[in-house]
Amino acid sequence: MITGTTSSPTNGWLSTFFHAFGASNQRAQLIQSVIAKPLVILLILVVTWVISRLGKKIIQKFVSSLLKHSQASRAETLSRRVATLGLTIAHLFSAVIWFIGTLTALGVLGLNLTPLLTGATVIGATLAFGAQNVVKDYLSGVFLITEDQFGIGDTISVLDTTGVVEAVSLRSTVIRGNDGIRWHISNGDIRKLGNLSQKNEAKATSD
Repeated sequence: MITGTTSSPTNGWLSTFFHAFGASNQRAQLIQSVIAKPLVILLILVVTWVISRLGKKIIQKFVSSLLKHSQASRAETLSRRVATLGLTIAHLFSAVIWFIGTLTALGVLGLNLTPLLTGATVIGATLAFGAQNVVKDYLSGVFLITEDQFGIGDTISVLDTTGVVEAVSLRSTVIRGNDGIRWHISNGDIRKLGNLSQKNEAKATSD
């Protein structure tokens, strides 16, 4: 937990540094009280900025590497959606990092962050619990698309349903069953599937 702390100017690292180079105790303490906290806050902001930038680039690079494994001719639109999702995740990561950096900077100023952290924890836990199924659906959709497990027009068998894929989004897949029923299946519920079209493609290739 990040909490505000204050240090005595006589024991500050900056005061000790200048005192070692001949500054008087009074002057060293003055420098410590005036410069130390702004300098630490500046350092925190710089580190936060660096981590945010690096994290965003790593996330976007990872998403781009996933898209290389998908067939653009079959999933061009969905690939753009995945790229957009990757950008969204990168921005969320950046927001979290800046939130942590801001709290750390406020802690350096000696502010009591306990009420703020308590409220943020409760809100975060509530949102995470409510959105866990949605997040699972979207993540599953990303891997279904990037791994090119099936595409629109393929005949697949999933969750005791066999039919033709009519639509695929990051959250759900729509199948027209052999019985004529249009099934909407959450991507997070797809644990095992069979692609009959890929079986037919492999057979045609071998022939």
